[in-house]
Amino acid sequence: MKITMKWLEKKGACSGAREEFETRKMKSIGVKELCTLLVNENKLDWCNWLVSRSLTRMDCIRYAIYAAEQVIDIFEKKYPDDKRPREAIEAAKKYLKNPSKKNKDAASAAAYDAASDAMRIKILKHGIGLIKGA
Repeated sequence: MKITMKWLEKKGACSGAREEFETRKMKSIGVKELCTLLVNENKLDWCNWLVSRSLTRMDCIRYAIYAAEQVIDIFEKKYPDDKRPREAIEAAKKYLKNPSKKNKDAASAAAYDAASDAMRIKILKHGIGLIKGA
């Protein structure tokens, strides 16, 4: 897959990323090559944005599961009685094996339930900030 200015605009890349792409006079670059550049420059949020928009829906779910599994031990040490994040991971895995509406709804509900109110507020504020013309 090649990343172009048109692709970035279509996917809703932030103005800073588009400006930098333009400043570097990039016409087209492979997604893996661009991700490597971003990681080397410690632009991890930009790289994560690019990765998540380059994946299929199912691969995006696999990516989210992998990310959650990397930090679940930290959470479980601090909150040993809170099983919701682990249940959300398992529900997402079940959906990958059988992507039925029932499993999708269960995974969505488990993920929402696992997020603390503070995290939900943080995510919502970020989303609100992304709304254009508000």
